[in-house]
Amino acid sequence: MYKLIFSTFMLMALFGCATSYKVNITGYGGQEDYKDQTYSFDLSSDIKTDLEAMEYIRTLETQLACIGWQRNENNHSFVISPSFGVTGAKNKPEIDGNFSFGFGMFNGGMESGASIGTFIGTSTAPSSTKEFTKFLDIKLFDKGKTDHAPIWQGKVFSQDETKTLADVMPVLIKLAVENFGKNTDGSKDFTFDATDVNLKALQNCTVEKP
Repeated sequence: MYKLIFSTFMLMALFGCATSYKVNITGYGGQEDYKDQTYSFDLSSDIKTDLEAMEYIRTLETQLACIGWQRNENNHSFVISPSFGVTGAKNKPEIDGNFSFGFGMFNGGMESGASIGTFIGTSTAPSSTKEFTKFLDIKLFDKGKTDHAPIWQGKVFSQDETKTLADVMPVLIKLAVENFGKNTDGSKDFTFDATDVNLKALQNCTVEKP
């Protein structure tokens, strides 16, 4: 599945279906120094029982290792809780194509009926009825304090007219990890160019410099 997702992604770029992705990220909280960069995942049951979702988790784990964060379920200082999915345009959950995984959007982590506007801010909600929002929400907790506010939270999203999460999820993960644990001091926009170097970097630890 992992190779299939990346193969599909690379073929889309090769044949011109997607040459760049515009991604928005906001990082809240964070610390100047994380001395012990060990963590475990807090995964919802819908992630654990879905093959595609678990491939995204493995990708996230690989990318976190690139910046020195090591997963250790038995001995760790932090807990990471991810959620992700797709929502329809105009903040309407009833639009076909809406789904999510994890503790968060439409899964009980927010009040009933929460819209994507709650997640990304209504000023940046899609203006077209054809657009879908693919989102990734990552929370970092101190061990044993997942019922408290996270010490860092990263909200990442991309909008276009396709509703396939696999099209952009590797990019969302890459940019989330590049800003992991940092306060972005507001919302920031990035453009990911689907060059050969950058596509390979989605599986490894380097990225093409601007």
